[in-house]
Amino acid sequence: MIIALLTLPLSLLGMQQTGGGGIAARLAGRVSPEVAALVEELGTAASARGLPVDPLIQKAIEGSAKGVPSARVTAAVRLVVMQLDTAAVALREGGVVTDTLVIAAGEFAITAGLSGHDITALARTGASAQALTVGLRVAGTLSAMGVPPAENIELISTKLRSGQPASDLLLLPARVQAEVARGVTPAQAAAGLERAAAAQSRRGPPPGHGTPPPHPPAPPHP
Repeated sequence: MIIALLTLPLSLLGMQQTGGGGIAARLAGRVSPEVAALVEELGTAASARGLPVDPLIQKAIEGSAKGVPSARVTAAVRLVVMQLDTAAVALREGGVVTDTLVIAAGEFAITAGLSGHDITALARTGASAQALTVGLRVAGTLSAMGVPPAENIELISTKLRSGQPASDLLLLPARVQAEVARGVTPAQAAAGLERAAAAQSRRGPPPGHGTPPPHPPAPPHP
């Protein structure tokens, strides 16, 4: 479940806006002509607004590959555009000069059940664009796992403010899942991890991390 929700979206991060012959060429033979025409129209307009195009293309291809009727595919693509716009506005309200990767991550989080206000809250942590992108992906994954927005955003915000590497963020879904397996709710699991992260942040980095200790003074010459 975690791999399906998190690893696949993260694998798409390097694909955003790579184009490769234009929208029509990427959809040719993979979707119906009416779906291709709509995606090209919406994608061109979205790109002009600074939005990523890949989420639209992926949604159209995914729906068509599953045999979903064209009317439903086009409705789903329109919804993706709305969610991308919502993510972009939320990120700007949080003081983030958005790029397509962060916007796509915000759209993923919204699709998973988070709101524009949640996206803004994470943007206001002051995290780098790369860390925020990962944080939004992880927040979306936790939301899909049943972690309520309040505990979800508190946990991810604490982690982002701590400046810990993205690899630590990526471990959160597995940690929540492990706690749930022990009998706690997703909300309780996230809250416990947030308290631990906050306590660690107050103590500073563990030994071997962060600023190295000063060298001991050299022994005096005889």
